[in-house]
Amino acid sequence: MTMQAAVAIAAPGLIAQGAHGQDATVSTEGSAGQTNVAVEPAKSPLSLQLNFDCTSAYFYHGIMQEDTGFIFQPALKLTINVYEQDDVKVDVILGNWNSFQSQKTGAQTSGDFTDYWYESDLLSGLALTVDKFSVAATYVILTSPSDAYETVQELDLTFGYDDLEALGKWAMHPYALLAFETGADGSDGPGTDPGTYLELGIGPGFSFDAAKDLPVSITFPVSVGLSLNDYYQDAAGNNDTFGFFQLGVKGSVPLPFGTRYGAWTLNAGVFGMFLGDQTSQYNGGQDAQLIAMIGLQANF
Repeated sequence: MTMQAAVAIAAPGLIAQGAHGQDATVSTEGSAGQTNVAVEPAKSPLSLQLNFDCTSAYFYHGIMQEDTGFIFQPALKLTINVYEQDDVKVDVILGNWNSFQSQKTGAQTSGDFTDYWYESDLLSGLALTVDKFSVAATYVILTSPSDAYETVQELDLTFGYDDLEALGKWAMHPYALLAFETGADGSDGPGTDPGTYLELGIGPGFSFDAAKDLPVSITFPVSVGLSLNDYYQDAAGNNDTFGFFQLGVKGSVPLPFGTRYGAWTLNAGVFGMFLGDQTSQYNGGQDAQLIAMIGLQANF
């Protein structure tokens, strides 16, 4: 029940225009005659990312939400750059993530469009990047328009390191996510104790040109989800530390739409998820699940 990972739609930069739509220039007069100096386009502080994903199963931190029917998960993320100097950057993040499910999973509403609207998450946060290191603090409110579950609230801390320069083609792109449940209800069920969740992951990969001007990126995401405190509880209140281990392959191909209407990318992937004792119980006793996804991403 969260915004999966994540990349932005940037508002177009402000470009000074001259006659007939040509880039404006500044004229200076010297002894040798006129010199034209091009004006640099202004960089927009806003970026926006849209995602339109379909998946064969929806798990949240290893907890099964739905694995049958049509599952459509649109999302948006607005990033506002409020400070950037040398190697230091500060961004404000606002977003919304949704899951529409044809099975009307757990819906308590009836005769309404919201029957299919299983989840809608609101998030806001602050991200700091210093050279190769990044940290983001995000507050997430996970709601269910169909009243399938009680509202869950989390404070998420995400840490990342850009090791591309150091390792080149062997870069691992490591990250860590630490989530603290702050509301009265947890992701493992209503009335459970607030839990603390830890996720560790990497995303090695490579890219190649499938054709002229058609780069293809392949990544191999690997992640493990753990309960540091009361995140995976059973009915008796016992906590299971290991939640899941997931690995997969994902391909990304830019679509030839040009940049006037944003940069569009086609994503597709297959992932294998292996569950712990408690999370397998949420999945009907099955300790493994194959998940396929396909989607479009647009950045402005």
